[in-house]
Amino acid sequence: MTKRSDIIDNSDRYITRDTPKGLVYTDNLGWIDLGHANPGGAERLWQQMVMPYGGDDTWFEVNYHQSMSTNVFATGITTGIYRRFLVRRGLSEHVLQGVALSIFMGTSHQFESLQNLWPYIVLTDSGYSAEDLVSNLLGFCQAVNYADYTAYLHICPKEKAYRIWDHYGPVGEYKNKSVLPLIFPDPIEKTGNLKPYSGTLPTFMSSITPVASPEYVRELRL
Repeated sequence: MTKRSDIIDNSDRYITRDTPKGLVYTDNLGWIDLGHANPGGAERLWQQMVMPYGGDDTWFEVNYHQSMSTNVFATGITTGIYRRFLVRRGLSEHVLQGVALSIFMGTSHQFESLQNLWPYIVLTDSGYSAEDLVSNLLGFCQAVNYADYTAYLHICPKEKAYRIWDHYGPVGEYKNKSVLPLIFPDPIEKTGNLKPYSGTLPTFMSSITPVASPEYVRELRL
């Protein structure tokens, strides 16, 4: 669950593989959760795609999961989504990126849906929180393109982020099942009926198309 105290400013934000934490507001992508934007998870998926292991002459196996720890009933349990796939050998890098994106975002949707189920929904508002999927996609793009896109984010000062949070309320109250960013107009700069609206993705986050054809990827049921 994202809290107001998670907000950091432009000077102490970072997006690395060393488990970054914090919440920033950006003018082009709305709220970004740096934990979700961490490319580490997508990077582990991508490494399986470019360095396949096991399988046969036609297919190799890929395993991917997203998980969370929670204190449901004081048990400290860990739960998540665990999936296995067969991916066809010999695909171009661009098609492999599309297959990886399909696996990644499909798992992300299942994971967000899990958080909307009892008992998790009574403990957290994280399921499909407005910043989740767009932050995930940012981390994925960094992983498969071996890039750091931090400089492309129009990160706002902490004061503006606080102002937006205080005007609209906790970001978890706004649900977003799309990878398109949810933009919150600055109440000090705009007038009238202020409402969040869907923005557009920059080119570096929209150049890969998901590939889910069974000709290229098949899920193995656990």
